Amino acid sequence: MTHDKKQDTAKAGWDGFGVTWIVGSEAELAVEETGSEPTHPPMLVLAGAPCVVMLRPPDDPAMWPACVRFLRQLRDSAEDMAALLEARATDRLARDGEVG
Repeated sequence: MTHDKKQDTAKAGWDGFGVTWIVGSEAELAVEETGSEPTHPPMLVLAGAPCVVMLRPPDDPAMWPACVRFLRQLRDSAEDMAALLEARATDRLARDGEVG
């Protein structure tokens, strides 16, 4: 099986809906603390593309429950996407006769 190095290179671009980030092998995801006070909330940092994306909660703690709901939706959607990709990769390997 040949490996196309171009696929490992992270790319970001503007499409009609917004920014699309094609995830490469160097992509990283981390939670970064910005301080221990409520005025310094943690951020979710996505790195490894031509840019870094940081998600942080609103400044108003009253809005944090909505942020929590969003982050859980993000987690669940990422899990759904991972499951679809795994299933499709397995199906492709089976079609190509690479699974045993």
